[in-house]
Amino acid sequence: MSTPLYVKSQTPFRLRLKSAVFTQEAFVQEVMGALEGMVLSHRVNAKCASLILHIDQTRSNAEQILRTLEGMDSLLFLSATHNPDALNRCSSSCAVCATRHHAPVAFKRRLVEFGLLSVCAVGWFVAEHVFGVLIVASPFSLVAVVSIFAALPLLKEAYEDIKARRFSLQSFMSVTLLAAIFGGEAMAAFEIIYILRGGMLLEEWTAERSKREIHKLVELDVKNAYVLVDGLELEVALNEVREGDTVVVRSGEKIPVDGVVVFGVAEVDEALINGRSEPAVREEGDAVFANTLVEKGRIGIRVNAMGQNTYISRILAKVEASLAQKSPSEVAADKLASRLLRLGTVLTAGTFLLTGSALRAFSVMIVMSCPCATVLAASTAISAGIARGARENILIKGGQYLEKVSQSKVFCFDKTGTLTTGKPVVSAVHLAKGVDEATLFAYAGLAEYRNTHPIAKAIVAYAKSIDVAPESYWHCDVFPGLGVKASHDASRVYVGNEKFFAQHKLSLRTLKSHAKAHLEAGETVVYVASDKEVLGFVAFTHEVREGTKEMLEGLRARGVEHLILLTGDAPSVAETFAKTYGFDGVYADLMPQNKADIIQTLKDKYGNVVMVGDGVNDTLAMSKADVAIAFACGGSEVAIEVANIAITDSNPADIVKLYDLSHKSLNVVNQNYWIGTGTNLAGVGLAAAGLLSPVAAGAIHLGHTVGIMANSSKIALR
Repeated sequence: MSTPLYVKSQTPFRLRLKSAVFTQEAFVQEVMGALEGMVLSHRVNAKCASLILHIDQTRSNAEQILRTLEGMDSLLFLSATHNPDALNRCSSSCAVCATRHHAPVAFKRRLVEFGLLSVCAVGWFVAEHVFGVLIVASPFSLVAVVSIFAALPLLKEAYEDIKARRFSLQSFMSVTLLAAIFGGEAMAAFEIIYILRGGMLLEEWTAERSKREIHKLVELDVKNAYVLVDGLELEVALNEVREGDTVVVRSGEKIPVDGVVVFGVAEVDEALINGRSEPAVREEGDAVFANTLVEKGRIGIRVNAMGQNTYISRILAKVEASLAQKSPSEVAADKLASRLLRLGTVLTAGTFLLTGSALRAFSVMIVMSCPCATVLAASTAISAGIARGARENILIKGGQYLEKVSQSKVFCFDKTGTLTTGKPVVSAVHLAKGVDEATLFAYAGLAEYRNTHPIAKAIVAYAKSIDVAPESYWHCDVFPGLGVKASHDASRVYVGNEKFFAQHKLSLRTLKSHAKAHLEAGETVVYVASDKEVLGFVAFTHEVREGTKEMLEGLRARGVEHLILLTGDAPSVAETFAKTYGFDGVYADLMPQNKADIIQTLKDKYGNVVMVGDGVNDTLAMSKADVAIAFACGGSEVAIEVANIAITDSNPADIVKLYDLSHKSLNVVNQNYWIGTGTNLAGVGLAAAGLLSPVAAGAIHLGHTVGIMANSSKIALR
């Protein structure tokens, strides 16, 4: 008899499957082997017999995954079906199941409901303590009715738990609330549920605030686009653009879609995607991304993705989804809350047996009935840390990665594109026979004086440093990716690469041998000619990012024991760099597999390892590290996709900020544990001694919940 496989939920990024076979670890491993390369990560919920897959959209989609499962020989007894009945409840249902059986209540409605409860709370307080009116709190009073109404969501969840024969937070609290109401302490019950609803609202508000901060990063102010139809550019609303359309973008305009260039050439500022300080030349066949800016040129783009399906939106959606993923501290908090529930039951019964006082036992029960503060201890701190990171352009894809950063003693760094910038600086000047440096830069500056390309700026800056300035302005034609031609009357000046000079039939025979060494060292070579006379060339290298040394020293001061340089550079270059910047170890002339092997060796020897990289050649090593940080400055979207954390503004100081954010978040989690657990234990002691009334016991929850939220908010302070 076949065992059905149900699709419980499906989004472009996530697939949740349900089948009894997912309780078998060997079977899950077999499935993941079949799906290798198609998913980024997976999680098994054994209680629900569910398998949650996070899809790698660059390689697969939900439909392909389902077809793969159906096509496996060992899985022929499964049938993948979208069965609404499968959503009803888990076979061994759990109250924390990700698929809830009732529609989620909008945040605004929750806020309105809490506002109405606040009106009741203030009204009753003023009536009793200001006007001396006695508030009736009997089982059938207005207070009792309002309390039951406010507790309905909790009571529904408790009902589901009881039917599944489970002892949970919801069932324990529900028993406490009902006992309080029907025991004549409806006001205490109201205070408990009021504080609980407030705490839940605060937690949800924190998550919503985090999402808003993330969404700000991808806000696109482009409302319309120009679509090419039969050779004409028609302006249409952006939401009317469809996949396969050709969108035309010109100088000064943002690219509104992901796609491939089908005609034209342009210089595109892709800093948001990869952190590069200089624009990238994009021409036919190159991929371009939404939210990047065309600085110069005109290109036609065949649309591949729009809106929430664009690359940057997918990356940030993963960061947003991380707010719902539990970190190790949050998992530990859940376990502690579960233990506190059992402890609460024992303490309540013990108090009654030892004192014989139902009132004291009831007060103890109220104190221990709401370990929500213990749960909030970790979740609020980690969520605040992720949100703080997003505001500072540090995109953290999960709380576990935030925690591991400051728990790691080994940090590995790629060099090229990560610790060096895309900003060129003059490293050497080679002159043709009979030409001096001032002459070469006088002509080069003449051509590049008003050009905004980073190499042009570097030429002009160097010319000024040797007191050379153009005497007049010549007409200039810019050829993206090639060079610049300046003209005045019959005179011409050419500044560009070898291909540009070949197009203009300018011979570089005497200079090629000298340029070869610079090119092999990874430098950029720009030739200069006046009319048909080649004057020489200028070699450029990328400068080391400002603050790199301070960042490495900052990590060491914070307890990082091993700073490792992994690079494809020649050993002599790598060793000089490592010595200058204080690395503990250096590995040079590496291929991608070599980097990954070194990461694995370091993990085996030292434990947690952080890898900071930027390019395609770093992705294998990043996938092996405990924490992969895309220092998004080298231009590889693949690296950012693989990374657990992406730093988009390319500032080395952000690595230290991230470390401090991780350390601070963990410290706040521990402080919150003491606040929550300490007040609970103190409350139990006072209640058992008869020094705490049921109403005062309810007030304890307000104190430690607000205290924890306030303490976690410190993380948001700059």
